Amino acid sequence: MSNPDDENVASVMNSIEIEFLLAELEKRGCFAVAIAQVAGAVHRSALESGVPYNLATEMAQDYWNSEMIPREVIEAGNAADDE
Repeated sequence: MSNPDDENVASVMNSIEIEFLLAELEKRGCFAVAIAQVAGAVHRSALESGVPYNLATEMAQDYWNSEMIPREVIEAGNAADDE
């Protein structure tokens, strides 16, 4: 038989975890929107400065990639201080 107090604690913990996950998802979405706006500004500014379309597109894509694609993945147990 399970303890009602344990079930209440588990329910509260689950609720808190969901709130944190939703807040993190919202934050990541806001970052993505801001990065997209900057990438668009890079593209627009490059075009307005006379940069050819393909190069301006590559510049905007390079910015997007530099912000959105992680440069390295750290795996558990592989940190420098573990060596």
